[in-house]
Amino acid sequence: MGSILASDDALQLAERVLAERYPAAAAGFAAGSFVRGGATATSDLDLIVLFNQLPNAWRESFVFDRVPIDAFVHDPETLRAFFGKDIETGKAAMLTMAVEGRIVGPDRVRAEAMQAEAVTMLANRPQPLDLPALDHLRYLITSRIEDLQDPRPWPEVVATAAWLHSVLADFILRANGRWAATAKWIPRSLAGLDPAIATAFDVAFADLFERRDAGTLIGFAEQILVPFGGRLFDGYRAEANAEERISIPPSREAAGRRRANDRG
Repeated sequence: MGSILASDDALQLAERVLAERYPAAAAGFAAGSFVRGGATATSDLDLIVLFNQLPNAWRESFVFDRVPIDAFVHDPETLRAFFGKDIETGKAAMLTMAVEGRIVGPDRVRAEAMQAEAVTMLANRPQPLDLPALDHLRYLITSRIEDLQDPRPWPEVVATAAWLHSVLADFILRANGRWAATAKWIPRSLAGLDPAIATAFDVAFADLFERRDAGTLIGFAEQILVPFGGRLFDGYRAEANAEERISIPPSREAAGRRRANDRG
């Protein structure tokens, strides 16, 4: 859709977007492949827009001077809340944009303070998965491995493997104290953890999707689970929260019984 901009050109464009579309904004962070490098013809410019105060945050996408822009509009409080969501989910999307982003706009001091907060949070990495969370992922991965072992129609195999691609990557990264990833960031994050694991991961899924051979993927997944206890089914237990219940008022419950009796 757009043009491939050099980094300096992308920064100039971000300054123009901020001035023309968000004139009251304090500052912004220009991020993504235009700034980081590696942009393609379909790349967009990621832009965190920072106001002093807003009623709520929002995200919007638009085209500016033939370049796709993905804008994340915040004030310091909403941006911190989204940083917190990254920590909670273990996926550092907003944190990474704030850390890697180049500051634009008039209030560099405020932006630098927010960037410093993001740097500290990103460096601390997410909280390690506790045993129940690890066991839950082991249980899910075990179930999908068993699905792949059974003879199934090819569309079901594809759907199972597509699910496993994301969840298995999450397990590998989070179990090793790293931030999880999505989509194109999965191979990059795995390579950053261990190039050998990243290669084995790619080969396992290539064997399935290109040659319809699930054996390599099953073996790889089993190998990943071994240090954490291997496959998990027998003995697995997950506790629901005590608050997860819906109470029916006694009058409604009695009326329901009367209607059932009448039908009987």
